[in-house]
Amino acid sequence: MTNTLKQQQPLLSQRGEKALARPPLLRCALFQNQYCPTKNPTGMINLGVAENSLMTSWLIDYFAQKRFALEYNDFTYGTALGGSLRLFEALQTLTTKYFAAKVPVQRDHVIAGSGCGSVIDLLVSCLADPGDGILVAKPYYTGFGASFECRNSVVPVGVELPFGKEAHAAAGVEAFEAALIESETKGVKIRAIMLCNPHNPLGFCYSKETLLAYCRFAEKYNIHLISDEIYALSTFTTPDLPDAQPFVSVLSLDPLAEAGCSPSRIHCIYGSSKDWSSNGLRIGALISQANEELHRAMESSCLLMKISSAADILWSGLLLDPVALPTYVDRNRALLAESYQRAVSFLKTHNIPYRKSNAGHFIFIDLRRFLPSTDAEGKAIESAVAQEEELYNCFMRKGVIVARGTAYCMPEAGWFRLTFTLRPDFFELGLQRFEKALNLAPTLSVDLKHTRSASTKSNVSVIVKGVQEIGMH
Repeated sequence: MTNTLKQQQPLLSQRGEKALARPPLLRCALFQNQYCPTKNPTGMINLGVAENSLMTSWLIDYFAQKRFALEYNDFTYGTALGGSLRLFEALQTLTTKYFAAKVPVQRDHVIAGSGCGSVIDLLVSCLADPGDGILVAKPYYTGFGASFECRNSVVPVGVELPFGKEAHAAAGVEAFEAALIESETKGVKIRAIMLCNPHNPLGFCYSKETLLAYCRFAEKYNIHLISDEIYALSTFTTPDLPDAQPFVSVLSLDPLAEAGCSPSRIHCIYGSSKDWSSNGLRIGALISQANEELHRAMESSCLLMKISSAADILWSGLLLDPVALPTYVDRNRALLAESYQRAVSFLKTHNIPYRKSNAGHFIFIDLRRFLPSTDAEGKAIESAVAQEEELYNCFMRKGVIVARGTAYCMPEAGWFRLTFTLRPDFFELGLQRFEKALNLAPTLSVDLKHTRSASTKSNVSVIVKGVQEIGMH
């Protein structure tokens, strides 16, 4: 018998319905049409996502040579719910050497999970209720909004700071205080401040004095202070900023003695993705050294984001290697400096303004003068935001992705984030496509006929005319 009843679509939850209208955290095009010199030479070159490929070959060789062996416990639920004894030891080694941790990081200070986004998601669920807010300075990393809102319905309250003074204590605290008062007047209770140090997308580091000022602010208003330090070791020297502020970790502070702030408010986020060229390993960690209740709350569900033993042993093994650890850090910083200078030379050649930086994998560039007044069909574009979107689409049509500034809640349209940490051969071709998208006079050509795979050293032939040549690795 034919069933003539109309089948009804089963319903999603309210959360599911809201998710239908939300774009994916990473555009599907990033995965479906990636550039490959041999298999997909017309694919997209991504100068938008912050992935550091400068040390990938080094890591592949290192892990192949070390051949880390899994142990019996790696095939069980492991030695700890929020990580492993091996990972806790590795983080203590790392934070003592490079974060100058005032208090050595112990096992009960750490909750690890499958990436910093997952860790922040769980942390926020334990610090704030639906409808509450977290203060974060504009422009800010787009993933914060996802970690706050997707499952927690916590509001990122963007705070606009004076341009060029985003790292200044007085300007920052004044703006944050005004935003807190305004938010609570509107019924949005502020639960925390989120700092990104080093900053994404502006590439600066906060001074100790600024960090202490935010500690005092957190104590004054009885809120939490979260410091995302995912780019902690991705700092580099540059002639742009000969006296640049070096990285200072919130873990190096004595908040009670130096700022009258309870250390129970202070939470540090770190992971493998950025400093360690390993977005794919998916390891993030919360380091909170004086809040037992928070740890108990997070441990109630942290099994849902437990990291893989295989990922754990790779990262922990590197961090615990007394020779490889400093070798990697020093080499990575040197390559970052070299790649940054290559990008700066390109920008200067085309008279493109940019924010000088000394940290991260990207440069914030000013493309306001290139904003189109019409779209590809000749129709007028009125708003600056729509013009920025059309310029983004123009880049896409030329086979290159550059991140839009308004995606980071930049108050003014026309700024873009340019990632410079790709394989050098990919980066050069990306710049070539960038030139075509903006109708700039070509300054380079790239021969990719003999390019080898990403796991080997680049054999690209690059001819640079009118641009300072930088050695490639």
